[in-house]
Amino acid sequence: MIRFDYKAYDESGRLVEGEIVTASRQSALETLHRRGQIPIEIDDEGSGGAIPWWQQEVFAPKAFSQTALATVIRELAILTKADMPLDEALRITAVQPMLSARMQKVMRGVLARVVEGQALSQAIATEGDMFPEYIWRLIAAGEASGKLSDVLDDLAGFLERSAEVRSDVATALVYPAVLLVAAIAAIAVILGVLLPAVVPLLKDSGAELPVIIDLLDRIREVLRNNVIELVAIATFSALVAALILQSAAVRQSLSAMALRLPMIGALITARETARFSRTLATLMTSGVAMLDALRISGSVLKNSAFKAAIDDTVEQVREGANLTTPLIACKLFPEVSTRLIAVGEQTGNLEAMLIRAAELSETLLARRLKRLTTLLTPMLTLVIGLLVGWLIISVMSALLSINDLAIN
Repeated sequence: MIRFDYKAYDESGRLVEGEIVTASRQSALETLHRRGQIPIEIDDEGSGGAIPWWQQEVFAPKAFSQTALATVIRELAILTKADMPLDEALRITAVQPMLSARMQKVMRGVLARVVEGQALSQAIATEGDMFPEYIWRLIAAGEASGKLSDVLDDLAGFLERSAEVRSDVATALVYPAVLLVAAIAAIAVILGVLLPAVVPLLKDSGAELPVIIDLLDRIREVLRNNVIELVAIATFSALVAALILQSAAVRQSLSAMALRLPMIGALITARETARFSRTLATLMTSGVAMLDALRISGSVLKNSAFKAAIDDTVEQVREGANLTTPLIACKLFPEVSTRLIAVGEQTGNLEAMLIRAAELSETLLARRLKRLTTLLTPMLTLVIGLLVGWLIISVMSALLSINDLAIN
């Protein structure tokens, strides 16, 4: 027999705790159901609700991914639209098998706070960095307007679209990344296997080492003889770089430099413009005040230069400026986006114009990313082929020169 600790809600909605000694977890669940209690946690004695090590997310980030958030919010939207009580919708969501054990545990905590009387937005906000601020802000707006299910539906669509864009970017970069890994692996094999076998033969025969082989052999010797020093230098450099990057001014300068890079800068601009426009439109459509919506939209951006520009925009809008003027002045956003935003402000249809600006930026991002990968893939293939071919030809030529020396 096994002793299980449990937490459950009784028929009056009161949270109760206790122990059950039974043969299995399923038997313990059946016992609670016969009592008319709804379990939210049930663990064998000593586990304390901990996630088993084989289910834990190694190096899990502090916040959940947009894909995980989209799954949770979409499930809640579907269930609440079906007029299911919020606590029951949370119970069902918390046991969805597609969620990680960590996400299920967090959702059980949200459920417990909702049953205790907190609003859903408050319960989610209590989780801190697990959920971005715009999530609970939008939910709070939906609760205030009495349109929670509609807001959840809109929010789920927003998260799904954001996850889709991110997935498209990652997918487009897979093949170039594979080529780079293959090139590094090929060079590692040449350095670690081929050169140690060939170089002694060439030196013993008195043949002159080809330039590329001599260079690689010198690099191999340096790596082999100074591995501790090189690791120490690399570690120290990484720590120094991490400390330098703590400076907001440095991050902003690096971000501004990235925006000036050919092709890469255009990709970053399109991504940040799409993210800002769609987030701001979603927040404002759900009833979040302009200043709060602007501040939250700036917080979801990744590029520090764009973040600083939105922070400045928030201050200018607080002082009475319209939205378009500071966005044009920062010279970061594409002209088509600022023109659409200006039209939206003039016509009172800002949310629709922001969505249009986001769609245009997302389309532009997809096209430029496709163009970049279309150019990058054959270039990488050619460079890698030439490099590996040059190495192999150099080695073969050196080996043939040994035969020539032997004949002479």
